[in-house]
Amino acid sequence: MTIIAHISDLHFGCESPILRESLLETLEHIHPELVVISGDLTQQASRLEFRAAREFLSTLPYPYLIVPGNHDLTERNLPERLLFPWQKWRHYISPELEPTKNDEAFIAIGINTARRASLHPDWSRGSISRLQVARIRRQLQTTPASSLRLLTAHHPFWLPPLFVHRELVRHGETALQAFRSEVDIILSGHVHLAYAQVTQGVIVSHAGTTLSNRLLLHHTNSFNVIRGDRERLSVELMEWGSQRFRFARQQVFQRHEDGWHQQH
Repeated sequence: MTIIAHISDLHFGCESPILRESLLETLEHIHPELVVISGDLTQQASRLEFRAAREFLSTLPYPYLIVPGNHDLTERNLPERLLFPWQKWRHYISPELEPTKNDEAFIAIGINTARRASLHPDWSRGSISRLQVARIRRQLQTTPASSLRLLTAHHPFWLPPLFVHRELVRHGETALQAFRSEVDIILSGHVHLAYAQVTQGVIVSHAGTTLSNRLLLHHTNSFNVIRGDRERLSVELMEWGSQRFRFARQQVFQRHEDGWHQQH
């Protein structure tokens, strides 16, 4: 059984040290094969914040896969954003923006959905391109049929009705149709809300903000644990409470011929 820890929206610059230490302690008990980090490592993409994020990553004793979020692009320095958007990311975090992790039991593929600029007035909105979809499909063509297939992006491919104003990743619907029989689960963040939902036969699982104080009303810090294989997956929500992360709920999914379905 594969165990993946999914953390997101760490926002170094407004993180809590007690949450960080508790997260590391909880991960030690879970002992995941992979830690997925779905973007927004920093709050304002400053060098100080990137250094703090780098120091945190150096304490993780597990393999990790990490993709950028919109907050990892500077908002204050337009020349830097347009001309050298990923210079700090590549210096402090990784030379890769779209990494891949392979294991005997799974493949995890990163997608960079953050954009330096857009015709859309909200530059924080993400996008996935045809080239990215084609690259992912090529990678999956050589993946063993028994391997669990995970994609990681920062921006949402599905949103609950109360949060549709946050807008889905651009071209996400087209991408989901292309991924329908090839991808098992997409791990994302951005909206600081934890949920899992099947759409187009694919599980879309979002993590809340794991370490930061940028919380939605009536929500707390959280992360997810994914357990299972290509036939059955569970998504466990770990929420902050009583000075530690603790189990809050579980959703279970089963794969059928027409895709994934949630068990009730």
